[in-house]
Amino acid sequence: MVKTILCATDGSDHADRAVDWASDLAAKYGAELVLLYVIPHRRPSPDLRHMAKVEHILDAAAPPPEGTQPAYSMGGIRQRLSDSEAINAQIFRELGERILNHCKRHAEGRGAEKVKTVIDDGDPAGRILEVAERESAGLIVMGRRGLGDVKSLILGSVTHKVSQLSERPCLTVP
Repeated sequence: MVKTILCATDGSDHADRAVDWASDLAAKYGAELVLLYVIPHRRPSPDLRHMAKVEHILDAAAPPPEGTQPAYSMGGIRQRLSDSEAINAQIFRELGERILNHCKRHAEGRGAEKVKTVIDDGDPAGRILEVAERESAGLIVMGRRGLGDVKSLILGSVTHKVSQLSERPCLTVP
């Protein structure tokens, strides 16, 4: 049946429930579970920056040495970033690693035996679809809502875009 399940997560409550569903399905069908976190391209909230400082994420995200220009991939396109943008990206990358590590342990605790984690960046819907293709996912599992801002309600949610554009079955978890 389904050999690979892709579950996109952002650490929200809806995404956590999606991880539960994906983990249970992966355990039931002996499928590989691919957990995906897409780095958002926005400024971290003041609360997230404070958490990054308390958790010493900002220590690891110090600006690169003077004279170097950091590059960051956005959907395969290399872009030069300012120091503050590079720090923001590092905060989200570290947060993504922590979210994925937590989700992987949780999925394994629910019986998923083959769990892989992937961090990507760019347009979230586009990256989810590309990773689903690359990993030959037979099913995409996502939460109904994530941590997106109000703008996403007006422009359409990532979940909605993926479910409309995907040629693969999508499970939306409330």
